[in-house]
Amino acid sequence: MRGVLIITAVLASSVALTSSATAQEKSGKTKEKKYQYVQVNRFEVQPGVDLPPDYQLTIVEDLDKALGKIKTMKQVLREGEALPEGQPVLLVTGTVTKFKKGSQATRYLVGFGAGSTVIDAHIKCYDATTKELLLERDVDGKVVMGMMGGKSEGANNGLAKEIAKDIKETFF
Repeated sequence: MRGVLIITAVLASSVALTSSATAQEKSGKTKEKKYQYVQVNRFEVQPGVDLPPDYQLTIVEDLDKALGKIKTMKQVLREGEALPEGQPVLLVTGTVTKFKKGSQATRYLVGFGAGSTVIDAHIKCYDATTKELLLERDVDGKVVMGMMGGKSEGANNGLAKEIAKDIKETFF
């Protein structure tokens, strides 16, 4: 009788552990933290999109800052920098697909979304060594309001924060 109780307890424990592990896998809470380095390449601009050159540079700078806030990240690298030897690196590329400059004065005077600045981009994340595509997504950054209508350049920051959030949730 005692042997039957022990076997029953062991079986119950293994079922509980198995179902707990399966639930974690389905919820996505168990992630392999493979990447500690990220390389951000300069974003391309889709033909026909009139993105000012300074915005193109600021996207990478803002993304560098946003990714740098991820606690388990060791380093954010720029395009052309030497990759750490023997370490997996996540490569982030993107294409700006839409840009609407908007108007700070209109945002300030009218509000309710009038004069908003919008930047849409299509991003891809690859393993830098194998070139395997790991994540592909459309993201956007917007300035709808802010102090004195908010500066249009804030759309870059919004875009960078959304990309960093997606990368953190997926890889960190």
